[in-house]
Amino acid sequence: MTDERVIHGVVGSVGIAVGRAVRTFDPLFVSFNVKVRPDQVRKEVERFRHSVDKSREQLKRMQAELRRKSGPESSFLIDAHLLVLQDRLFVDRIIEKIENESINSEWAIQQVSDDLLQAYDRLDDEYLRERRGDLEDIVRRLLHNLQSKPLPPLKKLPYDAILIGKIVPPSTLFELRTQRVVGLATETGSPLSHTAIMARSLEIPAVMGVTALSEVSSGDLLIVDGERGVVICSPSEETLAEYKERDRDGRKLKKKAAASASAPSVTEDGVLISLGANINFSEEVRSAITSGCESIGLYRTEFDFFREGKQLDEESLVADYSLVLKTAKGAPVTFRTIDVGIDQKSWDGVNPNFGVRGLRFCLENTDVFKKQLRSLYRASVNGRMRILLPFVSTVDDLDSASEIIMAVRRELDLKRQPYDPRVPIGVMIETPAAAQTCDLMASRVDFFCLGTNDLIQYYLVIDRSDQSVVHLYNPFHPAILRCLHQIFSLLRPTGKSITVCGEMAADPPSAAVLLGLGFTSLSVNLGAYPRIQRMIRSVSMAQLRDLAGQILKMQKPKEVEEKVRAIVYRS
Repeated sequence: MTDERVIHGVVGSVGIAVGRAVRTFDPLFVSFNVKVRPDQVRKEVERFRHSVDKSREQLKRMQAELRRKSGPESSFLIDAHLLVLQDRLFVDRIIEKIENESINSEWAIQQVSDDLLQAYDRLDDEYLRERRGDLEDIVRRLLHNLQSKPLPPLKKLPYDAILIGKIVPPSTLFELRTQRVVGLATETGSPLSHTAIMARSLEIPAVMGVTALSEVSSGDLLIVDGERGVVICSPSEETLAEYKERDRDGRKLKKKAAASASAPSVTEDGVLISLGANINFSEEVRSAITSGCESIGLYRTEFDFFREGKQLDEESLVADYSLVLKTAKGAPVTFRTIDVGIDQKSWDGVNPNFGVRGLRFCLENTDVFKKQLRSLYRASVNGRMRILLPFVSTVDDLDSASEIIMAVRRELDLKRQPYDPRVPIGVMIETPAAAQTCDLMASRVDFFCLGTNDLIQYYLVIDRSDQSVVHLYNPFHPAILRCLHQIFSLLRPTGKSITVCGEMAADPPSAAVLLGLGFTSLSVNLGAYPRIQRMIRSVSMAQLRDLAGQILKMQKPKEVEEKVRAIVYRS
């Protein structure tokens, strides 16, 4: 490849990397599928169990090191792999195959994993489908350990190595983090994949879904642009110089941002912007507060609620939520009630995005809902708590939830259990129905959060994990801009606060649009916090308001994006 070529994908982890391509390749196992004699079945089961135990030990060592090097908030990525090894649907079925069919472990693993991988492929839910990679990574590890081979490392990586491949498992990325890896590009995957999450945790620029990446060979000079979601192959000298300069400038700005993270986020013309952090696990609170985040704008509680593969008991939940509030040291924490169906491991292909999830699930499983609400209220005496209800589509559902909340409070009163009766209750706007009727809900709640991820997906009828349409997922689409403008216009007269906590708030250009439309409270993942704070301090609110007025009249997403980027990046 000699001519400069730009290949488009989606942003997995922000940043810029310049380096030589190193293709990851884990050869397919050539293992013999054989029958074992009846007297050898028990020994074969023990052989498989040994592989499971060895894999678990490797993962626990990796998790411990990840906690030391990157903080406890990142170690949860290994939890998903450990849970697979505890999952009866996987491990016990393999053992049953060995015992009932008298086959060797490799054959049993192949049969069971093939069934589950096909089930993953039938799922319509983006987040659950991305968990396919966790299973593939575990199968790879088990087979290596069965053959008593060490996991094949990539040795002698060049200093400027950019990993490329169809799939790069998160554990591979972690294992290679000390071997001078500066960037990542994969043919598949999305920002919700664990590989993307791991890349963000390790601050490695990454672009996912680069379908034409198969034409790139090891040794090719590449630029990974994690700001625009593109990979540049064989860049010209001029392009190379431009990106190297941007990379140097970015590093300088990052150092400055870290030094001033605890200072208020104020625009050039003196407008104060509330900037919080989104977290998935309780361990992330400490890092957020230490980094200077002024609030936890969104705590997705379902990850901790089902963290051990089962529901935690009420006392454990109270202890966890209390610790979160105490660790926050007075900063407000918005606890989103569980947003997942209880049957997370069903393989029927039903799309949870359009089924029973969020508040719908809670209203159909009131015992689970009440347990979490009791736990939250009992913990509320330890700090500043807000409770957020997800996936609310109708006023009727909201009224039903309010009745359950009041019933839980009456129950606590009867038991004379202390709690804060002033805990604000809010609603997540993430469906077209909620966007159109949020003003009707305003009198029933204390605040709103805006979830742009699902809202954009539903408005544009696009599955972000579908590579054939992912390029159509665009926050600059006129329909999205008008929707956001309408939400702000409907809620402004009510006086109720609105915090935008979707990925749109974590991208500087689209976050600038939100500010221009009037939204002055954002909440983003920890990795995005410095760059959004930097963007806020570099823009004028007056200029952004004028910009919003202009782009609301524009017709094409590309033209909108180009105009916004020109303002944000002063090009």
